Amino acid sequence: MFIKIIKDYLNSEINSPFFIAVGNDEYSQIKTSLVDLGFVVLRLSTFCKSNDKLPNIDDLLDYLKDIDDESEVVSKIAVIGLGEYLGLCGNNKTEKVLARIKDYNLGRTKAVLLLRGITSNLIKLKSDPRMDRRKIFINDNKPCRLNITLISPFVNLIALEGIKPLLERLEDGENDNLIVKTQMNMENSIFNIYNIETSYGGINYIINDFKIESDYGTDRQWAELLNELEVSGGSLNAVLEKYGLSENLESDFFNKITGFEFKNWLYFIALKCSIDMLSNTYLKYVLKNTVSFEDFKTDVLNAIIDIHHTDNQFVEFYNDRKTLIKRFKEPDIASFVVNNRKYIEEGIYKLTDNTITEKEEIIAWIVRRGIISEIEYIYPALYSYLKNYVFNCGDLSDMLTEYFSLYKYQKVINIIEPNFLEKVEKLAITRDYNRLRTRNEVLDSINNEDTYLCWVDALGVEYLSYITDLAKKRGLVASINIARAELPTITSINKDFFENWLGKKEKVSELDEIKHKEKGGYNFENNALPIHLAKELDVIEEVIDKAATELALRNYKSYLIVSDHGASRLAVLHRKEEKYETETEGRHSGRCCKTFETYDLPFAAEENGYLVLADYGRFKGSRRANVEVHGGASLEEVLIPIIELTLREKEIIVEMVEETVMVDYRACMEITLYFNYPLLKNVSVIINSKRYSSEAISDNHFKIVFPDIKRAGTYDAEVYEGDNFIDNITIKAHGKSGKINDVFDDLF
Repeated sequence: MFIKIIKDYLNSEINSPFFIAVGNDEYSQIKTSLVDLGFVVLRLSTFCKSNDKLPNIDDLLDYLKDIDDESEVVSKIAVIGLGEYLGLCGNNKTEKVLARIKDYNLGRTKAVLLLRGITSNLIKLKSDPRMDRRKIFINDNKPCRLNITLISPFVNLIALEGIKPLLERLEDGENDNLIVKTQMNMENSIFNIYNIETSYGGINYIINDFKIESDYGTDRQWAELLNELEVSGGSLNAVLEKYGLSENLESDFFNKITGFEFKNWLYFIALKCSIDMLSNTYLKYVLKNTVSFEDFKTDVLNAIIDIHHTDNQFVEFYNDRKTLIKRFKEPDIASFVVNNRKYIEEGIYKLTDNTITEKEEIIAWIVRRGIISEIEYIYPALYSYLKNYVFNCGDLSDMLTEYFSLYKYQKVINIIEPNFLEKVEKLAITRDYNRLRTRNEVLDSINNEDTYLCWVDALGVEYLSYITDLAKKRGLVASINIARAELPTITSINKDFFENWLGKKEKVSELDEIKHKEKGGYNFENNALPIHLAKELDVIEEVIDKAATELALRNYKSYLIVSDHGASRLAVLHRKEEKYETETEGRHSGRCCKTFETYDLPFAAEENGYLVLADYGRFKGSRRANVEVHGGASLEEVLIPIIELTLREKEIIVEMVEETVMVDYRACMEITLYFNYPLLKNVSVIINSKRYSSEAISDNHFKIVFPDIKRAGTYDAEVYEGDNFIDNITIKAHGKSGKINDVFDDLF
């Protein structure tokens, strides 16, 4: 039927074009049939003056008309591409063009317009009573819905470059989704048009399930990702793998997030894509509330500020954040610290001990607000420093334990309490420290064979609770002796032990420099808060770490930490100057000076040609201390630790032998401890800062009597071998009734 209709058109006197409406399925077959009938195929695309110019319909019609003037025979032309072009332009343009050319005089030329995609328009045209029915054939009345993707020239996707190549593909019969870069606007098209105007849109075209919002990146960043996708076959996983972001996303967070390069932004996108698979709850929280990559690092630091410490998720958020920001640098943390001051009461709960900046801020907060129990968790080193160290110095033990517990507390909260000052002045007269052995006397009793000597300048006994905790955590045994320095407590008088040591040795000066030298970086006049303590604790930790390393390498059998003198913070806080001028220069911030005649100083000791102040005064005329001072004879200046560290070769386990411990007002509490290895040194137990000695029953069993504990209750105890902490135990003492909280016993 189609062939007959075409032949009838050829044999007719009709001098205008013939319209054929076809669908996708018949297009190629009918085009071939026209060629078989002698038609020459004319592509509309040839009338595009450049790749991205629309075809000129006037040029097409003029060309068809001119053929008649130039040819001696009747020309048969099959025009293709016009239907697809009109469909791209929309119904209005289609109707105008069809109305114009339906009666266009071609002379003797016979032109068949093979029109695909505008069947509905041709059906409407055929229904027009003015239309010669002999000039139109509807081969398929089904709509032909082509899918075409139009891409902005600025989007880097592989595509046809312009309208002309698009028409050429359509003229060849293609009907799958065609992608073309063009500046043309096809908003009125009757076809399915998908516009990609940005690189982000291009990414969504390549990755069907891409759920990341466009706000998460800039045009430049999306463009670079699109480029990477193009060269990686459209695989986001391949791009992430190229940049090392396909797995272990939560590791090495600082290096991955720091910077504004493409790889840093891509890490942000990788996290967004994998948010449901992340284990770090704080990271997930921040990601859900962060849109801009530029804000991401800041949000990681600061999001915790607005979460109250009583929130159900706070502890988990705090721990996960601490891990996340472990390697952040001090300038980043400094910015967070300033922002964190927004809520005064809440500030400390958001700080960690990751950086010196935060640790100093913790101390500053404590000075203003007081010590809170959460310090054990927030700043473990400070908590360890503040713990009671129970001295083992005979009848001086209780006094020293109480003194240094109060001293450390006042050092941290930056005050001197009147009762403590009275205690200092009393001790300045009694000078009970003279009952202790000198440093050299203690050192003479220690076997120095295969022992390394580390002189930590200005290390006082105030740090012993911290040092013993560090030693325990690093698997070291700490044997501690308390000695006294020579007066005045200056290095020149107290360094002979180091000079006379014949083995390997070193001097660590950082602690002393922090306390009273400019290069230590702290100055009391500039900042009166005790923030220098944070650096002090760091220096001591480094010393213990080095000791643990040397012992683990078996370079030495023992590691001896010794000091020349201690130092006093409270003497700096007191700001007391003596009542008269001296005729000799005050030394060491005024804590001592050369002896002069006729003085009225009840708190001064005269030794080695010096007058040494044992209270918290200072001689006039001397340079003020930076943050701490030495040279005087206060307990914190005079008492020094001699710490012998050795490797713990075996793990010691302690257990209570008794299943039930009984106690009443007549019989005190008594327990027996079992150790899995024989112990060579004395065993003791500390409860509430009081030490209880033991009686050895065997090498593995020790009996401890608590003569002052006669009430039922639960007691937390620390077990020591000599001065070395072994473990914590809990003693549950029952009264006569068998109850822990026995009412009768409580009456006594």
